[in-house]
Amino acid sequence: MVKLEKIYKEVYVVQDFALHETMELHELLNFKTVCMTTSKMIQGVVFDQELKALLEKDVQQSMQSVNVLQGLLGKTQPH
Repeated sequence: MVKLEKIYKEVYVVQDFALHETMELHELLNFKTVCMTTSKMIQGVVFDQELKALLEKDVQQSMQSVNVLQGLLGKTQPH
C-alpha cells in the first residue's frame, strides 16, 4: 500500500511542472530524438555486426526514452 501511495504522489507531481522544467523536458526530447536519428543513420554505413547491434540497441532504448518523455510532456499543464 505504501508503494501505491508513493507512486500516486509521484504521478501527481508530474502533472505540475514549472515552466523551466517543461522546457528542459523538451530539450531532453529533442536530444534523444537526434541521438536516435543519428544511430539509425549510422547503422546504414557500419559493417561491423557488433557495432550494428549496439546501434540498434541504442535506437530501441532511445525510442523508449522518447515515449516516456512524450508521456510526461502530455501530462504537463500550462500555468
